[in-house]
Amino acid sequence: MLSFAQRIFEAEQMEAPDCDAEKLRRSYGHLAAINKMLSRMGGLLRRYVIADVARIGGSASVLELGCGGGDVLAALARKSGRAGVHLRLVGLDSDARAVAHASRRLAPYANARVLRGGIDDLDALPEPMDYVFCNHVLHHIPPIAVVPFLRRLRLVARRRLIINDLERSATAYALYTALAAVAFRNSFAYGDGRLSIRKGFRLPELEAACAQAGFPAGCRIERLPPWRVVIVAPGG
Repeated sequence: MLSFAQRIFEAEQMEAPDCDAEKLRRSYGHLAAINKMLSRMGGLLRRYVIADVARIGGSASVLELGCGGGDVLAALARKSGRAGVHLRLVGLDSDARAVAHASRRLAPYANARVLRGGIDDLDALPEPMDYVFCNHVLHHIPPIAVVPFLRRLRLVARRRLIINDLERSATAYALYTALAAVAFRNSFAYGDGRLSIRKGFRLPELEAACAQAGFPAGCRIERLPPWRVVIVAPGG
């Protein structure tokens, strides 16, 4: 029996530099479907970025750290355009293959660019970032680095930081296994997705990490269905 009492941390197959290129390409498509159907990221960005900028007026800069295949940024570009909100979008990813894939996806949007880099490259961003978000990235961070990672991201965000990730749950694992076995054949989204759930978080763990990172008492740390944990904090 697998235990979900403690978070595990292991490398995922699609992170390997020599993983199958065609399988990786399919995985980006499957992960985009997961983001659209299950992640809740679109609603979070609509509420905490698009509506916020519409209320304040003007334009704003937005960074996605760990942008992967670029599907979330592309959706944000479309939704903000329809809302008449001007955003300057930057995707940052440490994997050159993800950068290439995201760059192709975002090519139609003149207000979006993709750069290669990670948490250590934030000082080299083209401009200060009003909003910073990451989706399914925090579980990729080693346990010892979670608190410094949170602290660094919040300092980069001038207005708001949004972090969306997976809740560690035996039920979520079982249901995802059944879904992915059918929907995500020949894709890293099956094995890596199951591992990602085991690398996810429980709400008290995130509350403790945010407290250690110096987040203000007013920040939101909450669960969202299906099995999501979300942090929304004012910028540092």
